[in-house]
Amino acid sequence: MVFPTPSLPSWWNDLDQSGKKEELVVHVFESIQDRYDLLDSFISMGMDQRWRRTLVSELELKTGQTVLDCGAGTGKLTHGILQACPSCSTISLDITQSMFRPSYLPETRFITASAENIPLDDGSVDAVVSAYLTRNLENLDRYLTEVRRVLKPGGIFANLDIYNPKTPGFSLLFGIYFYHIVPIFGNLVTRSTSYSYLAESVKKFYSPEVVRQKIENAGLTIKKYRTMMLGAIALHVAVKALQ
Repeated sequence: MVFPTPSLPSWWNDLDQSGKKEELVVHVFESIQDRYDLLDSFISMGMDQRWRRTLVSELELKTGQTVLDCGAGTGKLTHGILQACPSCSTISLDITQSMFRPSYLPETRFITASAENIPLDDGSVDAVVSAYLTRNLENLDRYLTEVRRVLKPGGIFANLDIYNPKTPGFSLLFGIYFYHIVPIFGNLVTRSTSYSYLAESVKKFYSPEVVRQKIENAGLTIKKYRTMMLGAIALHVAVKALQ
């Protein structure tokens, strides 16, 4: 059986050379903002929130700490942090301002900016988190350098994302579902080609092992590395040295 491959913008294959990825990402998320949360839960079969809760549980948050959520989008992860630590201060950062939901998170500070150029002082936050962000970045190394810069000594970084699973059998099923069925369904619901991009962003992204190495190369120490859903989801937790 041959599955159709949804179309992509004409310059998608040249993104690495053109430097247009950030422009595309903004366009993609602006076009799906109204249905993003619903589709996110539907496509993940309701497991997306469980994975976010797993990330939050690794932060070991303490009263009064400040947490930066990069690529915060509609604020699901930020909300989970505040549920776990109501006294914590949260900052939601995203390049797509239209994704923000201030009425949903009235106690959160919102910043419209790139995660590759965070407009915060050195050593100003206790934790940095990101969920489903890293494969949308133009330069992952630059983001990780920024994460280390804004973290306080001893601060924690937790990153969750989707990857190409390598588990035999499941890899094939994942490919059929995520690279063919999801884009067709998502594009139909949103009347856009945005879910074609989201599928391709996973297909072209690094492996979890490469991301782990990049985190270490940025000067952070891996504390925990965990895969879920037979390798399709990976969580990296790292710390900044005390000195």
